[in-house]
Amino acid sequence: MDTSICNMYVKCGNLESASLSFDLMQEKNAVSWTTMMVGCTQADRHEDTLEYFKRMVNEDVGLDEFVFSITLKACAALDDQKMGEQVHGLIVKLGLENEVSVGTPLVDFYVKCGDVESASQAFERISEPNDVSWSAILTGYSQIGEFEKCIKVFKSLRSQGVVLNEFIYTSIFQVCSAFADFNFGSQAHGDAIKRAMIAGCAYHGKALEALSLFREMQASGVSMNAVTFVAVFAACSHAGLVEEANRYLESMSREHGVEPTLDHYNCMIDIYSRAGLLNEALDLINSMPFEPDAMSWKSLLGGCSIHRKYELGKTAAEKLLQLDPKDTAAYILLFNLHGLSGRWDEAASIRKLMAERDLRKAIGCSWITVKSKVHRFIVGDLHHPQTEEIYSKLKDLKFSDTHKENALLTEDDVTDTLPARKEQLLVHSERLAIAFGLISTPSNAPIVVFKNLRACKDCHDLRNMCLLLLDEQLLLEILIDSITSSPESVPVGITGD
Repeated sequence: MDTSICNMYVKCGNLESASLSFDLMQEKNAVSWTTMMVGCTQADRHEDTLEYFKRMVNEDVGLDEFVFSITLKACAALDDQKMGEQVHGLIVKLGLENEVSVGTPLVDFYVKCGDVESASQAFERISEPNDVSWSAILTGYSQIGEFEKCIKVFKSLRSQGVVLNEFIYTSIFQVCSAFADFNFGSQAHGDAIKRAMIAGCAYHGKALEALSLFREMQASGVSMNAVTFVAVFAACSHAGLVEEANRYLESMSREHGVEPTLDHYNCMIDIYSRAGLLNEALDLINSMPFEPDAMSWKSLLGGCSIHRKYELGKTAAEKLLQLDPKDTAAYILLFNLHGLSGRWDEAASIRKLMAERDLRKAIGCSWITVKSKVHRFIVGDLHHPQTEEIYSKLKDLKFSDTHKENALLTEDDVTDTLPARKEQLLVHSERLAIAFGLISTPSNAPIVVFKNLRACKDCHDLRNMCLLLLDEQLLLEILIDSITSSPESVPVGITGD
């Protein structure tokens, strides 16, 4: 309770009250100490951050990666290299120097203190540097004029398939500018644009455009990385290109020098599952050179739910829940699987289990941009100023006749009874957004609706019906918003076009 009160004051920016609450604590744990350090750092009171760190050391409080990260940030802000070196000594003593969560702040600290040699040594000791680690050391090399080394490191990163973030590209562009290397700068620029375009097209339903850009990069000799292939698999998933995706998986190592990771295999499992090739998906799970994780089994379970393979779906669900018993999506998929198979008692038990474990599904919402303003809707939304017109449009189009009982359970909202589900189908968020788009845009303008969760089959069918009913509307798309899932690790769903 005391720690929660302290945290509340910190989040409200009231450090004085937080400090008083902290000092009155009879027992201080690592979380309470860290809370005060975070508060001081956010308020740019870096001297106080270091004082709390010293008190932690003196009182023999357990030090973790997060504490060291905050402390090194304070040392860098104060340009206090001596204190930072003492912290470094503690890190070495505790055997944390090779951890990326500690090594990266250490590299950043030395770079900001102008000691690039020490930064380089700290970087070399990180067992698995990430994109932030590479970005920090590139910044250091750039600061001391080691431009050739920067370019060499960048080329190495490209060949290794490391995720190239905006900071890495910024460093390289600065290097090319200082080094007057226009050609390499142009190559890096084109590389960045094409990779971004492939990902953007893939995650927003433009599969053929994404694959066309990928082939263009291949033809121009641009090296591929692991992240680009994730986007390519997403495009193949969207377009249902199973054989092409399989060829890419097999050629990654042989032709591109990129070793497939578990993420790539999970993408392929997802592609097989969506296409109904569930035995192939299971075979890949059992034969791939990695232990399947929760995403592996979730992809298979999703396919079983779509294609109504009850027994295999149950097996996938059991495996998934063993790995991640708090994954709400697993319960939703299993509920749907039971319902589609007419096993209502089992479906009800899943609902009960979710309630007992306090698991709730994320609320589905859809949004549409009209005249530069974003309009957001949730199921049964009544808060929009044009609610009456929106519901009138839905009634005029007779969307209530479009639903099929055998498609109801693929919906994104789990309710207690089938009649309630039928009622909710009529006011799903994407339907409301579509109706609003129809009454708010010119007849020749496209309607693009984004959704944070996958569009249900019924609403997907509704979208197709709109194309038949509304000759004046040129385009209607329902897209999955890529922000809600991590492109590096999560296979992206098929969009509605």
